[in-house]
Amino acid sequence: MVEKEPIPRPRTLLSRLAPWLRVGITAAILGFLAGKVNWARLAERFTSAQPLWLASALLVTLISLTLCGTRFWLLLRLQKIQLSWFRALHLTFVGFFFNLFLIGSTGGDAVRLFYLIRWFPEQKARSTLAILLDRVFGVTALFGLGLLFLPGASDRLLADATFAPLARALPWLGPLGGFLILLAFVVSGFLPKLPLPAKLPGRSVILDLLHAMRDVMHGGWTTVGLITVSLAVHLTSFGGATLLARSLHLPINYSLAGLILVLIFSAAALPISVSGHGVREAMMVYLFPHLGISPDPEAAIAYSLMIHGLGLFWSLFGGLAYLTLPSSGKKNDPTYRR
Repeated sequence: MVEKEPIPRPRTLLSRLAPWLRVGITAAILGFLAGKVNWARLAERFTSAQPLWLASALLVTLISLTLCGTRFWLLLRLQKIQLSWFRALHLTFVGFFFNLFLIGSTGGDAVRLFYLIRWFPEQKARSTLAILLDRVFGVTALFGLGLLFLPGASDRLLADATFAPLARALPWLGPLGGFLILLAFVVSGFLPKLPLPAKLPGRSVILDLLHAMRDVMHGGWTTVGLITVSLAVHLTSFGGATLLARSLHLPINYSLAGLILVLIFSAAALPISVSGHGVREAMMVYLFPHLGISPDPEAAIAYSLMIHGLGLFWSLFGGLAYLTLPSSGKKNDPTYRR
C-alpha cells in the first residue's frame, strides 16, 4: 500500500505578511535615520578613515570568518558528516553571501542545509542539528565573552542610568551562565537514555538527534577545539571592531568594542527587519551617547555601516564560491571527505 504524502497546510495571513512587515520596518527605520543625519558630516567620517587601520580590520575580519567555517567543520565532524575543511569553508562563505539579501538573518543557514541534505541525504537530522548548533555555539560564545568583557566597561555602564542595572547584575550573570553551560554538558550525557515509547512517531529520528547532542558535548578534543574556535571567532571580530574604531578616530577600546558587538548583534538578530538593517544602525545611534563615545549620530552610523561593510566585503566572495559549488556530493571526491 502506497503511503499518501501529507497535504501541506495553508499558510496563515501572518506568515504571508511577515516578510513584507520586515521590509516595511527596515524602510521606516532607515528613512527615520536618514532624516536625522547630516550627510556632509557622515561623508567626512568615511573619508577621514585611516587606510592602514581599515585594512588591518578587514584582514582580521577575514580571519574571523575563516574561523566560522572551521567551527562549522568541527560540528560536522562531531555529527559524523565527513565533509572536508575546504568544502565546509566553501559552504560557509556561500551562506554569508545569501545572508546579504535573503529576508532574515538565517537565509544562509537554509542554503547550507539544502546542500548538506543534497550531499548527505541519509543524514538529514544530523545535518539540521549541525546548522542549528552552529548558531547556538556562536551565540553562546558571544554572550559568554560579553559577560567577560563587561567589567572593562563597567564605569561607563554605571555612569548611565539606562545601563546601571546591567552593571549591578554583572556579578550574578557570569556564574549563572557558567552553571547553565555546565548543566548542558551533564544533561546531554543522559539524553540517549531517555525512555521513549516504542510506538512514538519518528522515534528513530529523535534517538539519532539525542545521540548527536551527546556526541557534540562529549566529543573529546574535537569538542574542546569547537569551544576554542567558537570563542576565537568573536575574539577576532572584537579585534576587527577595535581596529575599525581607530580608523575612524573613535574612543573605543577592546572591551567596549566587545560590549557594543554583543548588543548590536543581539538587536540585529531580532526577526523584525531584513538581516538586521536599520535595527543595527538605530541601536548604534542609541548606544554612542549613552556609553560616552560620541553624541553625533553620524559617528554611530559610520561605525555601524563600516562594521557591516567588513563582513560584506568578504561575503561578496561567497557569490563566486556559490558559482563553483557542486550540486551533488561525490563520494570519491577528496574535497568532500576528510
